Amino acid sequence: MKNFILAIPKGVPTIIMILLALYFTFADNPLGVNGLKIFPYAEQVGHFILYFLVALVFILDYAKAKLPHHSKINQEMALAAVSAVMALLLEIALMWRTNGYNYDPKNIFAAALGAALAFLFYHFWLLHPFRHYLYHSLQHHWRYQHRRKKKK
Repeated sequence: MKNFILAIPKGVPTIIMILLALYFTFADNPLGVNGLKIFPYAEQVGHFILYFLVALVFILDYAKAKLPHHSKINQEMALAAVSAVMALLLEIALMWRTNGYNYDPKNIFAAALGAALAFLFYHFWLLHPFRHYLYHSLQHHWRYQHRRKKKK
């Protein structure tokens, strides 16, 4: 699993998440469900989950790129804020694209809350296991490559 994670080029997970957010925003019925009124706040729960994942992938992709130097808390917060701003911009674009779409500030609030909780989740729970998991893998890889070059 470590080799798979390390083999993913920097920025690819971020691009994939941006494309998924665009798809879920602009596609007609992206999940194949007849209407999002499954329960009272289903649309807001969807925004929360989507932008939680978007912000988490942004932060993890950036943190992977920064290893072993480690990302800083203000950079992680900025990435979460970028995902919340992306939600706002996509909501505005959706309003322009479709004439019958009613702007709902609850969707933006749910997306911003999801992004903020993704930051908190990463920083207070996932930060050290993620760094430990990848950092030791990178160190091992570097040592192996370094020893191999010395022997030649």
